[in-house]
Amino acid sequence: GLSNNAVTCIYQDHNGFMWFGTFDGLNRYGGYGFKIFRNQPNDSSSLARVKTIMYMALEITAYLAVLSEPFLPHTSTKIYEMLNLKKLNWKTDLQEHVLKAGHQLGETKLLFEKIEDEAMQIQFDKLHTPKVAENTVTLDIKRETLNSKPETSFDDFSKMDIRVGTILEAERVPKTDKLLKLLIDTGIDKRTVVSGIAANFKPEEIIGQKVSILINLAPRKIKGIESKGMILMAENEAGELSFVAVPETVSNGSKIS
Repeated sequence: GLSNNAVTCIYQDHNGFMWFGTFDGLNRYGGYGFKIFRNQPNDSSSLARVKTIMYMALEITAYLAVLSEPFLPHTSTKIYEMLNLKKLNWKTDLQEHVLKAGHQLGETKLLFEKIEDEAMQIQFDKLHTPKVAENTVTLDIKRETLNSKPETSFDDFSKMDIRVGTILEAERVPKTDKLLKLLIDTGIDKRTVVSGIAANFKPEEIIGQKVSILINLAPRKIKGIESKGMILMAENEAGELSFVAVPETVSNGSKIS
C-alpha cells in the first residue's frame, strides 16, 4: 500500500480538509498554499508553510501518477515527465518520500486539453451523419467498406469559394497540442486561419507552403483567435495529413473548382 507516513502527513498538514487520491483534492491543497502566500508574503513562517504545502502537493502528484496509470496511462506518463521521474512501482517505491531535496522537475505541459464546443459539435455531427457504402474491396480475407458523406447538389458545391494560397506565417496556439495559427496570402487578402495540423507539421516547416483554402467559410473564434477560412487537407488511413496543394506556378487567388 501507500506509505503511512506520507498519507498521515498529508492529512495532518491540512487538518483533514483534503482527501488523498483525487485531482480535485490536489487542486484544493495547492490552492491553499497560494492563498497563504498571497495574504502573508513577507512572513517567514508562512513561506516555510507554503514550501511544505507545495512539496506535499508534488508528492501527492507522484502518487496520482501511480494511481491513474491503469486507467489513464497517457496522463500518468505526462505526470512522470513533468515530475522528471521514472515509472514508480506501487509496492516498492512508495514506502518513503519520492521527491528528494534538490530534485529537478521536468517541463510542465497541459495535462488535460479543454474540449471546445466546436470540436464537440464536430463529433456529434459525425455520430448523426449517415454514411453510404460506396465501394467494397477484398484484400486476402480482410473486407473493407469505403464510406462517403451524403450526396450533395451542384448548387451547394458551387457556393464554396476555394482558392490557392500561400502560408506566410505559422505558430503554435498556446496551451494546445493540435492547433496552428496561420497567416495565409489568398491572393485577395492576408488572413488568419486556425488549423488542427500541429500533430503533423512543425510551424517552421510549412512557411511558403501552397494550400487550397476555403475562403467564404463563416469566421469563428477558436481559442480566442478569429479564424477566417479552412485549408483543405488529405488524411490517409493512419490519420496522417497532407496538403491538398497545387503546382508552385499557380498564383495565389486562383479559383479551384
